[in-house]
Amino acid sequence: MIAPQRLQHLSSGGLALLVHGMLLLGLMVGVSWKNPPHLPIEADLWTELPSPPQAISPPEFAPQPESLPEPALEPAPPTAPAAVLPDQAQIALEKAEKKKLEEQRLEAARQAELQRKIEQNLAEAKRAEAARQAELERVENERLDKERVEKEKQEQSRRLIDQEMARQMREELDAETSQLSALQTRAKASQQQRVVRDFQERIRAKIRNALVMPRNLKGDAEVVFQVNLLPNGEVLRVKLVRTSGQPLYDSAVERALFKASPLPLPKEREAAQAFREGLTLKFRPSEDAAVLP
Repeated sequence: MIAPQRLQHLSSGGLALLVHGMLLLGLMVGVSWKNPPHLPIEADLWTELPSPPQAISPPEFAPQPESLPEPALEPAPPTAPAAVLPDQAQIALEKAEKKKLEEQRLEAARQAELQRKIEQNLAEAKRAEAARQAELERVENERLDKERVEKEKQEQSRRLIDQEMARQMREELDAETSQLSALQTRAKASQQQRVVRDFQERIRAKIRNALVMPRNLKGDAEVVFQVNLLPNGEVLRVKLVRTSGQPLYDSAVERALFKASPLPLPKEREAAQAFREGLTLKFRPSEDAAVLP
């Protein structure tokens, strides 16, 4: 039979081992706790060991045959209660709290650094975009300036071409005008010459009809008179320019000039002006009378 005192020692030893096992488990969990969950921590703190259970009376057994007596077991020395459990658990909790705070501080610093880098990247991106926009604007302005300069060059070239064409057209027009004027002048001069020749023949015929040739003329010398006429053809003045050497013939021609007055003149002012400004008349006895401008 097992004595009641022995059972009591065994129960106390088991409880002591259970307490030490729980303490060791708590220390292991506290040391290996790297990332504690955000949950409340619960721990059972004992201020004293629980009272040992009451001894149970062993049942009565039927008498057994006598056997050798078992050696008496020495009772296990009483184990002192784990008085250091509250301090070690508190230290573990404080370390865990400090570690948690440190991790939170590091996380906040990491988030702040990440935010700073993000803001820095955004600022750099904005600066890069502003620089790109400025470069695009500069390139666009250069393109517009080149187009404006090229357009001005084209406009200037076009104006020069237009001016040159206008100058050539003016020159051609002036040349055509000059040719036309020359043609008109030549035609007019030719017409005036025809008119002058026609009226010369008329004047010659009229003076020939009025001339009375003297007798016994010798030679065929030419006499020249300068005759001034009025607008109506009247003989205003007769001047002997060159004598024929025969006074009778010179006098007969002079008398015929005054006798034939007024001389016939053309109605055209330009043609008539050629007669009024001075009419040179040449006469030869062999030709009866000759009229030259």
